[in-house]
Amino acid sequence: MNYEVKKLEKSAVEVKLHLTAEEVKPIVDKVLAHVGEHAEVAGFRKGHAPKEVLMANYKDHIENDVANDAINANFPQIVDKEKLQPVSYVRLKEINLKDDLNLTFDIDVYPQFELGNYKGLEAEKKSFEMTDDILNEELEIMVRNHAKLEEVEDAGYKAQLNDTVDLAFEGFMDGVPFPGGKAESHLLKLGSKSFIDNFEEQLVGYTKGQEGEITVKFPDEYHAPELAGKPAQFKVKINAIKKLKQPELNDEFAKELGYASLDELKAKTKEETIKRENDRIENEYVSALLDKLMETTTIDVPVSMVQAEIQNRLKELEYQLSMQGFKMDDYLKMMGGNVETFAAQLAPAAEKKVKVDLILDRIAKDNNFEATDEELSQRMEEVAKMYGMDVPALEEELKKNREKSLEEGETQAKKEMAYELYHEEGFTIERIAKLVKMDQKIVEEWLLQK
Repeated sequence: MNYEVKKLEKSAVEVKLHLTAEEVKPIVDKVLAHVGEHAEVAGFRKGHAPKEVLMANYKDHIENDVANDAINANFPQIVDKEKLQPVSYVRLKEINLKDDLNLTFDIDVYPQFELGNYKGLEAEKKSFEMTDDILNEELEIMVRNHAKLEEVEDAGYKAQLNDTVDLAFEGFMDGVPFPGGKAESHLLKLGSKSFIDNFEEQLVGYTKGQEGEITVKFPDEYHAPELAGKPAQFKVKINAIKKLKQPELNDEFAKELGYASLDELKAKTKEETIKRENDRIENEYVSALLDKLMETTTIDVPVSMVQAEIQNRLKELEYQLSMQGFKMDDYLKMMGGNVETFAAQLAPAAEKKVKVDLILDRIAKDNNFEATDEELSQRMEEVAKMYGMDVPALEEELKKNREKSLEEGETQAKKEMAYELYHEEGFTIERIAKLVKMDQKIVEEWLLQK
């Protein structure tokens, strides 16, 4: 076996592997035997087709299997000799199988870097002082959050901005109703700009039961092209007018929230506010230190590690959304994007997180920092409690997420490789599909998405 290792950007290496005819023959024979057992070739009984016929009919399949077996058999030796630390799957780029075998593949490796002078770094750390004004503001927010809509009993009351009306309406364009423009009972806060143009402002002054007609113009960039930029008339009726009524801050309110008295509510709110603000200050302080720490060290971060972090963040978001009854796809549509565009937005923060983790990991190793079993168990219990799980369930979920993240990160790496081979190297889609071991239609979809 002969090989060459070449360093690439983003902490990847390219390996050119050569096996002589004598070295590759056992691998080829093994692959041919396996293919021959299962292949159906016209004119031959299963398992009896000659080597030349198998190669003619299953050339690409055989070459890929030979390449993978050759890598599996020889790459561990290269890893040991070159002291590589792979962090991704092998990405096969070129196969040349004749009597001998020449392969070209690349792989991401754990980055090599020198730590900068991190000792003695300083950052500003703010302080927090609890005051009666801050406590009163927290209590006011709590009261506002528990305000309820109550119908105005005065029949002559005229709707004002910030009131909420129970509205019946139907929209017309050139006297013809249009789809989606009708409702029998819709709660609308006047001044919220939920409806187009000055629709809400025209309802100011209406009384309960009053009917009328208002005219508005749809925005030029409206999502429904048939309505964009056009005037419309709405017949409206006010079913009811409602106002937000805030509860009184007293013992009764405190008891509704699960406290024994208003004094206990105040004491608990004060305690939680102090903890929250001190946690915020500590997080900001640590973040500022980490930013300075990153300035001391240059790291070429592997693409696969960034992709894995992106997948972790997507999975965490998906879980949080599911806890609120939302689906990831619906959320992304509401945000005007898709998984690919959202992943691209996450990339800078994900790369920063990977860099910080690499630096901290190196510092921990250099200084022999190790968490005790007790500290690890305590942290696992804290995280499990935060997600409403027990520790065994959390461990199982983390295992699944690690495996899935690695798989999804590798898929993303294959997408990037396919794009590069297609647009920069001029490879055909068929050839790319074989190299990345994916269905040709999937590769076509990847390239269309790009």
